[in-house]
Amino acid sequence: MSCVLSNIGCFQDILTIKRFLFPDLKDEEKSETDGWEDVDWGWDQEEQNETKSDGKTESKNEEQHIWLQECCVSLSPTSDLMVIAFEEKAVFLQQKWDPQKDGIDYRYHIVYKGELNQDEGECVTSAMCVPLASQKRSSQGAPDWTCVVIGFTSGYIRMYTENGALLLSQLLHEDPVLKLKCRTYEVPRYPGIGEQQEELTILYPTALVTVDGFSLFQSLRACRHQLARAAASGSDVIQPPPLAYKKWGLVRQEAITDHVSCGVVTPCSFDQLNTECMTGGYTASIRATPPAAARYLTTGTGPYVGFYYALEGSSQPLISDVAIAMASKLKSALLNAASGWFGFAGQAQQTEHTTKQKPKVEPATSLPIRFGIPDLRRHGDSICVSPGQGLAVSTDSFGRVILIDVARGVAVRMWKGYRDAQCGWIQVPEDLHREMGEGKSRHRHRQYGPRMALYLVIYAPRRGILEVWNTQQGPRVAAFNVPKSARLLCLAIA
Repeated sequence: MSCVLSNIGCFQDILTIKRFLFPDLKDEEKSETDGWEDVDWGWDQEEQNETKSDGKTESKNEEQHIWLQECCVSLSPTSDLMVIAFEEKAVFLQQKWDPQKDGIDYRYHIVYKGELNQDEGECVTSAMCVPLASQKRSSQGAPDWTCVVIGFTSGYIRMYTENGALLLSQLLHEDPVLKLKCRTYEVPRYPGIGEQQEELTILYPTALVTVDGFSLFQSLRACRHQLARAAASGSDVIQPPPLAYKKWGLVRQEAITDHVSCGVVTPCSFDQLNTECMTGGYTASIRATPPAAARYLTTGTGPYVGFYYALEGSSQPLISDVAIAMASKLKSALLNAASGWFGFAGQAQQTEHTTKQKPKVEPATSLPIRFGIPDLRRHGDSICVSPGQGLAVSTDSFGRVILIDVARGVAVRMWKGYRDAQCGWIQVPEDLHREMGEGKSRHRHRQYGPRMALYLVIYAPRRGILEVWNTQQGPRVAAFNVPKSARLLCLAIA
């Protein structure tokens, strides 16, 4: 088996992006003059400060080369749009066909750059490019346009077009956004496997927000139509519809840094009985049919990896939440009446006006952890699920890469010596022309399609190497020497 790194494009002007995102970081100086005008012939002073200058130049070179690893970078699955953001600034790049003599046909050109923060001190924490399908009958499967979803430290989720026009802004939680991930529709390969619907998941330090893909598509479509009408009429004011979402409060885990959504699963009868007995005791009531639940995996501390199961169906608000809401309304009514009696109506109106400016945030439904992989000293950094949602790979603070069986909830393999590693997945279909001579293989290809081989990609930035491994068993397949300042862009769409 042979592996080759193929080039899909390059940046048209990377220095412009670097200067915009990091204005304080100076470019590498290139001396092209003869040097007779500004030369100081202080030979003794140069020999004395030789060791100090070497250390300073090394630190400057490291800062100049690792600036990309400090940014939030997202690439569209179709490779037509890329977003690079740092703090409050962001740059949108679009892939265009621009062949030149170097043999690279596609280049990423800047289509938008600017500051996205609307409040003081607001910074970008996560970005993601989501392509939206076209509803035209003449479409050949290519996306109609790409939406850029960006999370901020204020808890806001804002969605933009490719040109940087704001479509929707909504506050879902009052904590900083940690991660944005999306799952698209996938046709089941084998009978008995349930269909996985589209879903956008937003991770906060203590909550997880899920947005249904169909409602998100309709909302973005309506916002885009309103934006086009406002631009045609010369106005910039649009009224975007609110997003329909579910918010789960993740409890019984000390800290959470990353998450993945593994889709909806239906347990067998034995697993249903086992789960009900472990959670509800011997007096637990058993349903006639196993309930379907959405499975989420988180990584962090206490435990190292957590497994959450959210039952399908809308949950009713708790009595305590209703009582708190009624008490707050009664308190506000009494304060307004008292302010009118004692002549403080103006101050009450001002305070009411300030409170109205802050949007209302819905409370989260408590979702306790079902089980996890405990490790007291290990701190999870990131987690990535495989395309079939059967395996997940996690990185930690000890420089380990751990392969996890999602269905069984156990770790099946570990790689050591990969500090600050970045992981991804590759699916390779089998060669159909090699096996077309056999009758059984032809029948199987018509029924289930070609078989898929799954490989794990590990990028070690400190070693400057990119490795491809067999997942559960087997040796390393390939290794490539890459720069230490690179980024491995694993698509956030599982």
